[in-house]
Amino acid sequence: MELYDYLNQSSAYDLKAVMKEYTVPKGHSIYTPGASTHYMYEVVSGAVKLGSYGNQTQKVTYDILPPSFTFGNLRYLDGQFFEYAESIMPTTLRAYQLDFFKRIIEEDPVASAWFNRKVVRRWCIAETRLFKIRGLDKKENLKSIITELNTVVKDAYGRTRNLLSELSMQDLGDLSGMTRQTVSTQLKQLDLGKSIILKKAL
Repeated sequence: MELYDYLNQSSAYDLKAVMKEYTVPKGHSIYTPGASTHYMYEVVSGAVKLGSYGNQTQKVTYDILPPSFTFGNLRYLDGQFFEYAESIMPTTLRAYQLDFFKRIIEEDPVASAWFNRKVVRRWCIAETRLFKIRGLDKKENLKSIITELNTVVKDAYGRTRNLLSELSMQDLGDLSGMTRQTVSTQLKQLDLGKSIILKKAL
């Protein structure tokens, strides 16, 4: 059971008082590094990319979140949280008041178990990507990233979209540890017709 379904069915919580649901367009900035935010967010439909800024103030993408994942600043890092969040298609979000969210994942066993599963899954994805950057050659690494992200999601308006097609060459480069130019070169060398079946939006 997902978090919202559990909370909505429980008589212990008044969701209307602690959660709001809203839709943002493609490219909408949900928060920026250093900004004060008082919410934890859940992707309902669409997708969000997370990242930070490099030493030349360029954006660097390090995660792509499809529906059911949460993100935001839990304020456990003593001010070291420096992240931006941006929608990559029309996206519906649930914003939970931060104090409420922290309380339920610490005190409610069901919410805590749900949150732990999501965190472990994200850790696993991040660790696997890091291993592939160091353990695979460029072509195999990029092929793996493409396979991972070559999936379809519903946007905020119910349209089916291919997640991969919403990303830029720079996004793919950031996620695979390559430059945009290297990604472009490697894509030309990959035989996508044989190795990857691209899922098209319906």
